[in-house]
Amino acid sequence: MGLYEDHPLSALDQKARNVYGERVVLKLLAQRIQFQRLPRYVSEYLIAKYVQPESWLDDLERIRNKLRDHLPEVDKREWLRHELLRRGQLVLIDSIEVRVDLKTGQRWATVKALGDDRVNVPETLLDANPGLLLGGMWGTAEIVYRPDVNGEAPNHLISFTPFQVHIHDCRPYLEGRKEFSTDEWIELMLNSCGYNPAAFPDRRTRLLLLCRLIPLVEPNVNLIELGPRQTGKTFLLRNLSPRVFTISGGRTSPANLFYNLARRTVGIIGTRKVIVFDEIASTTFAEQEATLSILKDYMESGNFSRGNLSFASDASIVMCGNIEVQYNRPDLRYRHLFEVLPQEMQDAALIDRLHGFLPGWEIPKLTPQAFATGVGFVTDYFGEMLVQLRQEDFRHRIRQLSFYADMTQRDRVAVERLANGLIKILYPDGRITDEELREVVQLACELRQRVHDQLYNLAPGEFHPRQIGFQSMPASSA
Repeated sequence: MGLYEDHPLSALDQKARNVYGERVVLKLLAQRIQFQRLPRYVSEYLIAKYVQPESWLDDLERIRNKLRDHLPEVDKREWLRHELLRRGQLVLIDSIEVRVDLKTGQRWATVKALGDDRVNVPETLLDANPGLLLGGMWGTAEIVYRPDVNGEAPNHLISFTPFQVHIHDCRPYLEGRKEFSTDEWIELMLNSCGYNPAAFPDRRTRLLLLCRLIPLVEPNVNLIELGPRQTGKTFLLRNLSPRVFTISGGRTSPANLFYNLARRTVGIIGTRKVIVFDEIASTTFAEQEATLSILKDYMESGNFSRGNLSFASDASIVMCGNIEVQYNRPDLRYRHLFEVLPQEMQDAALIDRLHGFLPGWEIPKLTPQAFATGVGFVTDYFGEMLVQLRQEDFRHRIRQLSFYADMTQRDRVAVERLANGLIKILYPDGRITDEELREVVQLACELRQRVHDQLYNLAPGEFHPRQIGFQSMPASSA
């Protein structure tokens, strides 16, 4: 039986396939077929590349067989090492990340399946797969054991077939946008994110869901989302791109986040595009004062220093946490909503550096019906495309509006970055009407307004009531 006989395509599904071809995939298939231990963006890449509608069952079986043969279980590390030692060669599927040691002139791959972070890598392999240096890539790796070449680091990565795309040309994505109305594009975006548009019929809810993409598409954005459990606060970013790193509670340190002085290696803020602090209430910081001081400076300037070294990064910061809700509103017992943060983070100076506050209590809990079944962009392509759009800049359009005079510089920067990100998501080709621009900027103002209102509740002696917006802005709906 053909794939589409069981799931007829809607007019929008068919249009997306006609315009974008192999860059889109039927999300129903990706939802039904979850390859264990692979991120969703890798699973969808394999489905889009190797599964044909007329032979989908056989194609899926071939993928499963390959994964069964080459994707090792976590507890088989010593067996893999034994096989490599015995045979001198090994083919495996893993997430490979490469770092460059300028002091020694070496390029080292980290192969998690072997527990080895000193695997030799040839320069030519990196030229063909630059993503290995940009947060790592999933793929099929061939490792050889050559102690005669390097006795201290005997393992060598000699070939790599990626399971991810590296985009060199954004034009097909941008040019395709004009074929869709704004409502159609929003539905395509939701499908691409893994959400079923029919489960979120309200336009405001749809836009709030898409706001979760802003940190990926806009550099140096600091966003917080607080809401009830099971609303998917980190589901999207966690599954969308290898450029995203999630810290799920636990303990973190300046060495992990910024720079490890002992190993002379840059931390995750210097190697990823988005850092997500999940379960922020349970996050603790080693060297607490130093870590938060560096983090505050970074959130303000995009720069950080460790020892006598200084670095710049464009990584965005996302903080997610749970909050008690009654009747779809935050519980009235909170004096301010940042009470759910660790005590050391209830600092007005740090919170003022948050550009926007997403009202997670407005987003429904995710049910099985909330997940996409229609056609959307292949997750890997979509995530990489959003990262490439960081280079676009529409702030000149935003600055055409007359903002209220008493807004601070931080308010203006926050609104510009949030609105710029939303334009890239909704109108990536820059074709946006004045009415659409006002809608986008109004939502950006609302997200920043929520930060300021909570700052006033937190520190009323320092912060005073202030309206964030522009002339002729409609009254906010929330």
